[in-house]
Amino acid sequence: MHRFTALSRGSQLMLVGSVLLLVVSFFRWQEVSVDLGPLGEASGGVSAWDDLGGILMGVLTIVLVARLVAQLAAVEIPIPVSFALTSAVLAFAILVIAVLKNLTDDYSTFWSYLGVALAAVVAVGAWLEIQAAGGMEHVRGEMASAGIGGAAESPAGAPASETASSAEPSTPADAPAATEPGDAGGPASEGAGEREG
Repeated sequence: MHRFTALSRGSQLMLVGSVLLLVVSFFRWQEVSVDLGPLGEASGGVSAWDDLGGILMGVLTIVLVARLVAQLAAVEIPIPVSFALTSAVLAFAILVIAVLKNLTDDYSTFWSYLGVALAAVVAVGAWLEIQAAGGMEHVRGEMASAGIGGAAESPAGAPASETASSAEPSTPADAPAATEPGDAGGPASEGAGEREG
């Protein structure tokens, strides 16, 4: 219990939400009832694991739970991106799949709506974890350094600051302009005027 309370608020929300979502995924997310007349009523349904979307959601939830349990046990996982980024990717993928599954499936039950609510709790926890890690700017920088997103560069491949500095003139703006020997008002023309006089 002490290790759980030592986790950040975002990690606590993700852990509780993902474990409950995993449990709820085995209940009937879709159910239909048929009236059999004098024989009564029959019903049948399927869990969240009945199609590819549900299987993907379940597998991602298991991966997220394992990631959170590893953090709870203080086990370092050698991956090139941070805990906040991996958790956010998993959490938001789980939420999108849960919402799409609930919208596309017929005869949704209470458990499917509860599953979407729990997936939203997991996503909120991931958002809190991102904010604790430094916000979206930190995540974008980490994605760029990992090669997931490209940093803004000039067409020649140099950073924009270098391109701007190379475009500046090499001579100072207040330097006197060079005069041609035949220019009016220049030293040569003054001398010529003296010779004529």
